[in-house]
Amino acid sequence: MDKRMLKQLRSTIVKDPIALILLLFIVIVIILSLGAPLFTTHDPVKVDYAQVLLPPSGEHLLGTDNFGRDVYTRLIYGGSASLTASFIAVGLIISLSLLIGVAAGYLGGWVDHVLTRLMDVLLSFPTLVLAIAIAALMGPGLTGLMIAVAAVSWPSYARIFRSYVLMVKQDGYIQAARCAGTPAWKIMLTHICGAIVGPILVLITLDIGHVILSIASLSFLGLGIRPPQPEWGAMLNEGRAYLEEAPWLFLAPGTIIFAMVLATNYLGDTLKDALEPRTLHVPLLFKKRSGISRKLAQALRAQRAANMETTAAAALPYDHHTAVKEPLLVVSHISVDAVSTRKSEQPLPILQSIDLELFPGECLGLVGESGSGKSTLALTIMGLLRHPLQQTEGSLSILGESTSDWQWEDWRMIRGKRLSYITQDPMDTLNPTLTIGDQLQECLIYHKQNPVLGKAERKSKVLHILSKTELAAEVYGMYPHQLSGGMRQRVVIAMAMINDPQIIIADEPTTALDVSTQATIMALLKKLQQSSGAAMIFVSHDLRLVAQVADRIGVMHQGRLIEINDVKSIFTQPSEAYTKQLLTSIPRLFIPQHNRTVVKGDHSCCK
Repeated sequence: MDKRMLKQLRSTIVKDPIALILLLFIVIVIILSLGAPLFTTHDPVKVDYAQVLLPPSGEHLLGTDNFGRDVYTRLIYGGSASLTASFIAVGLIISLSLLIGVAAGYLGGWVDHVLTRLMDVLLSFPTLVLAIAIAALMGPGLTGLMIAVAAVSWPSYARIFRSYVLMVKQDGYIQAARCAGTPAWKIMLTHICGAIVGPILVLITLDIGHVILSIASLSFLGLGIRPPQPEWGAMLNEGRAYLEEAPWLFLAPGTIIFAMVLATNYLGDTLKDALEPRTLHVPLLFKKRSGISRKLAQALRAQRAANMETTAAAALPYDHHTAVKEPLLVVSHISVDAVSTRKSEQPLPILQSIDLELFPGECLGLVGESGSGKSTLALTIMGLLRHPLQQTEGSLSILGESTSDWQWEDWRMIRGKRLSYITQDPMDTLNPTLTIGDQLQECLIYHKQNPVLGKAERKSKVLHILSKTELAAEVYGMYPHQLSGGMRQRVVIAMAMINDPQIIIADEPTTALDVSTQATIMALLKKLQQSSGAAMIFVSHDLRLVAQVADRIGVMHQGRLIEINDVKSIFTQPSEAYTKQLLTSIPRLFIPQHNRTVVKGDHSCCK
């Protein structure tokens, strides 16, 4: 939890006197329970038949029980057992449910299917009956109670965490972390768990009350600690026989259980109000390369990276009048289908036989209406297709290397380093829990710059790229929510450019910006691309915008690349009827509305 969340939580509790009183009550109960010998002079298990069933008095604050034992003493000693068991059980429940819920939600595929079915099976049993059965099998004692309560409680919480993960994993900053080469376990541990820390804390607080009640219930049934050791549920069981004769025996443990459950539930609601859960694909499951040793695989990847370096270093900048023989990117007959899990349903074509080449220093614009397949092609080039999308035909070559046999580690070698991606919405791309400086440094850390940069060198390079993208040094320590839309987009561009990539995929990077900011960002992007000599694919539905930065334009329609040519030829001599319609649909001054052509497309392939 960062300082901002702690400050917000502290402010909320201070402003709510009821929450403050209940928090103080919980702290007092915990102190009394853990330090029980310091707050009483009586023995919790010593029998004194001369003091049987005495009412509350100065010597015995809550009276005595049927064996002459001090009820107050047994209550605070019993609290030590009940609260310790409850906290350990909550830790087991949250740890297990978080591990399984996050894994199921993030990994998806067969992992999600198996884990979800396991949750369904466990949730189909009556909770209390299953808990009693497990506790009976484990035998008397708190250990059996903790395992029983944890075993019946984790599936429901795992489902909650899974639902949060399914929402948050679609955010742009999760995709950016994958492009940056961050390992899956690291994304789940830091990015995803960091984004759902609010719901986690709320569930922990609410679950404490639930677990206290569950353990007390099982102890009440005689499945917990054996007499004469004190425990709240066991004390309830002992006192029920004396409801009329000595009601304090039942009221004392019953009241403390009720008060603790009420206090934890109220604090859980307070936490929910204070810690606004962040808006909360199946990612690929990657198999290790078979038939080859790890050392040999690493050596081959290192050699491949060296070959890419040589290809990039030898590449000439793009020139309209110079024929460049070696393109940095070759897309050959690429087709992508949406594949259903049901065998009876036919695959739905999304991209069909796409061919294009991208040369060093060139900016290639991809235009087309919504649903034409532009972003899908960009994700295909990045190696980020997810279920149900699947490449069914064609090949892809990046920096002179075919990607047909690439595994996850091979893609990590180039994504974010040689091949960068700029997404549409910068607010989704950036991690709301990290400062801008930390996120830019991640790009350097996870791509293992050679030589490996020290902390001071990384900060210097981050400040340099911020300067190049026309951002002040103060942005380094700021959070995404403190920046304007244009500033956030500059940060995303800085993340894409910080490792000096050879290929940049810009997927509608100015969609969320106003017109004036859009023009500034376009000028900056073109300047950075030209100064670095990188090749860029600029995806947009706005022909006028693409014309400002592109050397060539490719027109996409219904999943096909129907035309590709230089900018002048596209605007003056389009060869396809659809391209002509796109040109005539551009709004112009002094052209009557009835003379404009409305582009009509068939989106059946994208439904």
